[in-house]
Amino acid sequence: MARERTIVAAGGVVWRPRPGSDDGVELLVAHRPRYDDWSFPKGKQDPGETVRTTAVREIAEETGFHVRLGIPLPPVHYRVGAGPKVVRYWAARLRRDDPGAFVPNREVDEIRWLRPRDAEALLTYEHDRRLLADFRRERAAGHHRTRPLVVLRHGKAVSRSKWSGPDTERPLNGTGQDQAVALADVLGVYALEQVITSPAERCRSTVAPFAQLAGLPITEDPRLAEDRPPADLAAAVLEALDRPAVVCSHRPVLPDAFAALDLSAVDLAPGEGVVVHHRGGRVVATERLG
Repeated sequence: MARERTIVAAGGVVWRPRPGSDDGVELLVAHRPRYDDWSFPKGKQDPGETVRTTAVREIAEETGFHVRLGIPLPPVHYRVGAGPKVVRYWAARLRRDDPGAFVPNREVDEIRWLRPRDAEALLTYEHDRRLLADFRRERAAGHHRTRPLVVLRHGKAVSRSKWSGPDTERPLNGTGQDQAVALADVLGVYALEQVITSPAERCRSTVAPFAQLAGLPITEDPRLAEDRPPADLAAAVLEALDRPAVVCSHRPVLPDAFAALDLSAVDLAPGEGVVVHHRGGRVVATERLG
């Protein structure tokens, strides 16, 4: 018997600070006229799209609001007529630079910004109420307010044996160039404000498409190079925590980057990274970015 194909979707528990409150939040709940239900915004993954870009795109298409992703929330599993479905969710905060605005549309004809307890009463499905409970636990710990640091290994480069020039000038190969282009979109979901890289050409080229897309300058930091002492690399990584950032370096020294963050080393393939969600430098969640 043929195995059922799982439908993949993504969305977010979208939140904003509640006006007039020091620490209160409001959550975005959407009404879908096709199903006459109230739920969190989400939608199906398009071919070739990462689930993170799906989440941001679907939230914008359904509600008009633009968000940056925070910590991942537990996925939701259920069945629909076409088979099993999994929905990946993130805590998602409105972007301050471009929050967007709601316009009723075919998918969503009404939205409400509600306190968590009022959202719980309105939500149609039990799996959404369980998701809300997960968000409320994270919020109670302050984990909804985090800042991202992406620790990235450069894309696939021309092999050392096929390169006769200085190693710092060794470029990306075709696969690495494709990885750099793909990273541009997925890094955008975190509303990063800094692009920091080793001076090596293969590192700079990995983050260049994202920097151009986001309109950000590239900062070359020699402390991220392959031959620098671990203390130098650790200092560079810790300094990058002050604003949302991506830091691109080399496989041999990445264990020192993770050690600086009190994390176990992750063996990353070319073009892979780890998103470190932290609050005041204290790591509260990580997720692999590939």
